[in-house]
Amino acid sequence: MTSDTETSPLTHKEDVSMNNDNSNTVTFDTNDGMGYGSFMEQDDHQTADLSTSDIPETTQLEINVDMVTINEDQEIGQEVHHEKKRRLRERTLNSWIRRQSSALSLDEDASRFMGQKNKSLAKLVDSRRKNVLSDSNFYKSSNREIVDTPVWNRRKQALMEKNMSEMKTTKKGRSSKSSLDHTKIVKHLSQPQRLFTRLLIVGIGAVMAVAGFMISKSAEKILETKIGYAIQAYEMGRSGLLVHVCLSGLLGFMAFLPVAARPVSAGSGIAEAKAVLNGVIIPECASLGTALCKGISVIMSVAASLPAGLEGPMIHLGLCIGNNANRLLPQSERSLDVLRTDRSRIDFAAIGTAAGVAVAFRSPISGVLFAMEEGSSFWTTKLTWNCFVSACICVITVYFMIACETGFKNFDIQSMAIFDGIEEAMFNAGKQHVSDSPSFHLWEYLPFAVFGALGGFVGACFCELNRTLAIWRRSMNFGLTVKAVEVVGLTVIMAALTWQLPLIFSVCKSLDDVHTSRDHFRQFNCPTGEYNELATLLLNPLGAVGINLLFHEGIDAFSVTSLVVAGLVNLLMLVVVFGASISAGIFIPLLYAGACFGRAAAIELSLDPRTYAIIGAAAMLGGVVRVLISLTAIIVHATSLSYFLTPVMIVTIMAQYFGNNTFSRPGIYDIILALRGIPFLEEEPPIGAKFETIRARHIMIPVVSLSSDIEVGELVSLLRSYPNSSFVVVDNQQNDSLVGMISRSDLKVILCHKKIFHTYNIFDESPPPLNEKFLSYDELVKDQPFLPNLDDIEDTLSKEDKLKFVNLTPYVQIAPHTFDGHGSAERAYEMFRTLGLHSLLVLDQMSRPIGRITRHELVLLEEIDLDDEIFLNKQRDVGNFSVIS
Repeated sequence: MTSDTETSPLTHKEDVSMNNDNSNTVTFDTNDGMGYGSFMEQDDHQTADLSTSDIPETTQLEINVDMVTINEDQEIGQEVHHEKKRRLRERTLNSWIRRQSSALSLDEDASRFMGQKNKSLAKLVDSRRKNVLSDSNFYKSSNREIVDTPVWNRRKQALMEKNMSEMKTTKKGRSSKSSLDHTKIVKHLSQPQRLFTRLLIVGIGAVMAVAGFMISKSAEKILETKIGYAIQAYEMGRSGLLVHVCLSGLLGFMAFLPVAARPVSAGSGIAEAKAVLNGVIIPECASLGTALCKGISVIMSVAASLPAGLEGPMIHLGLCIGNNANRLLPQSERSLDVLRTDRSRIDFAAIGTAAGVAVAFRSPISGVLFAMEEGSSFWTTKLTWNCFVSACICVITVYFMIACETGFKNFDIQSMAIFDGIEEAMFNAGKQHVSDSPSFHLWEYLPFAVFGALGGFVGACFCELNRTLAIWRRSMNFGLTVKAVEVVGLTVIMAALTWQLPLIFSVCKSLDDVHTSRDHFRQFNCPTGEYNELATLLLNPLGAVGINLLFHEGIDAFSVTSLVVAGLVNLLMLVVVFGASISAGIFIPLLYAGACFGRAAAIELSLDPRTYAIIGAAAMLGGVVRVLISLTAIIVHATSLSYFLTPVMIVTIMAQYFGNNTFSRPGIYDIILALRGIPFLEEEPPIGAKFETIRARHIMIPVVSLSSDIEVGELVSLLRSYPNSSFVVVDNQQNDSLVGMISRSDLKVILCHKKIFHTYNIFDESPPPLNEKFLSYDELVKDQPFLPNLDDIEDTLSKEDKLKFVNLTPYVQIAPHTFDGHGSAERAYEMFRTLGLHSLLVLDQMSRPIGRITRHELVLLEEIDLDDEIFLNKQRDVGNFSVIS
């Protein structure tokens, strides 16, 4: 055994420094008097050789702690367990290295991190030296921690004193006792917050209603105009196919252009919304520019006759509106700063998401349930009420706009459900559409369960095919030109199919038997007084007309052949289109395809086709997205059939079960998150982490430490070398004990204000003089959105400025959340996920930071049971984390 006092790097604190100045170090404690470094290997491989005489006295407690782990390891199979921990540590290091762009020796750092036993790891690190990625290219985490910095607390005290003086000028204030004054002051300060919060909640709902209504009407109007021109050309003996294909191709290209300008606006947007509400920062995902591009793209996608829905993009649009709502707050009102924090921003984004679902399906409850089930990862009773109010305002505003469009006299609230029949039929000559409702018998719960299982299987196949296609697209690395050609090509194919298939499978039915308005029944090539079934199914808006016809039209309205052809065309094209460079949702196309298949099966089984159209729609959508509660509410509220609650519940449960177990993959949105490398944290820790003795020290990564009083030049060098978004501040006078955390943006603001720089003799052992000059909280935050880059900041600093010092203590987050290195990774995961942290500091028992844990390290716990080959293949499928296409 190598002598601990001679050559072993495991016996003392290892500091990797930019310079010889020990005030600023990138620190990873391999021993540090706590045994974390040495026992990372010794607890796995050297239990027989442990000798207390070779180990400092300060590590005796840690020996006892790790001996418990050793005994546990021996009981569950020591070799297998050690191999899993070794792989996990290697992957953690590899992930960290890919996120760094420092000039450090990676071989040396790997040796210090892993110990001498892992010689092969240094070779792995060296082989990846050329592929090192900057941390700035990786997804970061927002921070839900309550702001607790000295300048923030000083500012709150100033606000309290100001309001107290104002209240004492009134009669009521002079007659109050001092203890009561404090309560009244707090309430007085909270009044603007409550007022503006309520205004923003109402505003989010109203704005989302207007935006959703305009998008929906625009898409339908353009689509109907395009189809009208094509049919008119066909009736005049011209080539209707050419008109339809050309117009659709043009609209498809127009759908691509906004996505080319803002790639993150592609797709449905629900996966990205889940990630943002989970605490992941995706660049430009929730900006107003992205919302504009997504709205334009989805309008053109639907108008181009592609299998695309408005619902997913509307949810993303609501996220963007909510995420930016606090920008409307008046900057002069200082008491509203709490509404500008990450915590409030994410809550407003969740409110916007609920409003987006509400306007998409005209169902406030569905919006709240979707935001709770699939959206926000941090839910409170207050947030429930806020979402409820915003969704309610949103739907009422939509009702008002519909009433303005149709006339208040003709407005009928019973016809407001989007799948409760075609609106034109309701308002036709003031007559109400009357037909018997879909029904079912008690014994049909068994067929419902079977339909749910089939929907889960088909949904799993859909997800697998779409995933394979997405991996292929990523591997091909298409440029903008190829992506544009792909979109236009898919649009032309879809337009040609929807036009030619009604001519090939021409089935004509009499218009005398229809129950709804005849305006949407396409005559096409049929005789006068008849309609073409496939033309009616394919040459109409999928949601506003198609699904309504499938849910409510008579039993003999469509034949099995027409239903199967229409369902297959939309489902197969959706597999290919979903993932192209356009904005498109999948809710409506999946509901449509499922309704076609369900109705066709019901006709073959002599059952009510309307009932099984609803069941099939729920099964298909549930099998792909794996949503339970909110999907049930959407179907029930959208159809105004409350007695379908339990059948839809049975269907969604079966669809989720069989969908999850067919290929052992999650729903489509979780697949998207995984393929894009977005570190989404589920509510429960990974299964593997629960049954393995993985400690926080096994997954932590090095921490960048700054002195509380740091030289300006050294601070600039560290910011340039380490693109971390936050840094640890330690007190060198107190054995490097933790002072707090400070963000990169705050450090850049500090460097922009030379007035707070100071000088003192670095060789003087006396503490530095108290710096009376410091930035106020307003100065610290007002310029952050417009900060220059680091190069520009450094150009403003002279050589004399770089030799000065700056005190960081007033700006640090006091007492950040920390975790003991011996604690289990499962507990660390739960703490990080529950509190919505940006990072979790790992400390030794002397309160010194020895590492940190981010969501990237916690995500690696999901691969604890994978061998190296499978793990590398999975990482290869993910590709570059920084690319979102």
